Amino acid sequence: MRARRELVSAAVLAALVLSAAVGAASASASVPNVCMAHARAGIARRLGVNASAVTTSLSMGTNGMPQCTYRTHPATVIVNVDSGPQAAWRLMRTLVEAQQIFGPEPPGWKPPIGQNGLGPYAAWFPELDALMVTNGKDLIDASVSWRHAKRPAMIALGRAAVTPYERDHHHIG
Repeated sequence: MRARRELVSAAVLAALVLSAAVGAASASASVPNVCMAHARAGIARRLGVNASAVTTSLSMGTNGMPQCTYRTHPATVIVNVDSGPQAAWRLMRTLVEAQQIFGPEPPGWKPPIGQNGLGPYAAWFPELDALMVTNGKDLIDASVSWRHAKRPAMIALGRAAVTPYERDHHHIG
């Protein structure tokens, strides 16, 4: 009796594992491919590495939108492409709300930094190490992780990553 219970438990566990694996595979298959060769090349140029040294992986962001992770030594850039409605309005509201401080500024707080040449409301958010822009259709967020890099280098890397997306007005269906 005990052996049969263990066998049934093992079968149920195997079915759950298989179901989870199939579910994960179908979920990743339904994520629109937002990885762009031009972004990969721009990141590689900015870091002084060969484009083949920059790996990409597609995933779903915590906001339910597709994102591409560009990874190489010494940096990682995650570009999230949010195709929700009113991208420019949402970027503007994010910028306004990030600048609002009620009471004294917290120690070390830094306001967003506007970015010329990337469209209206484009800004670097020092609190998030992220550059946010819109291409008129999508809200594009490039989060930069680069240990020991100074802010201008991080902003330049973020710009290299988002420029191809910013120019592509029809990226997401």
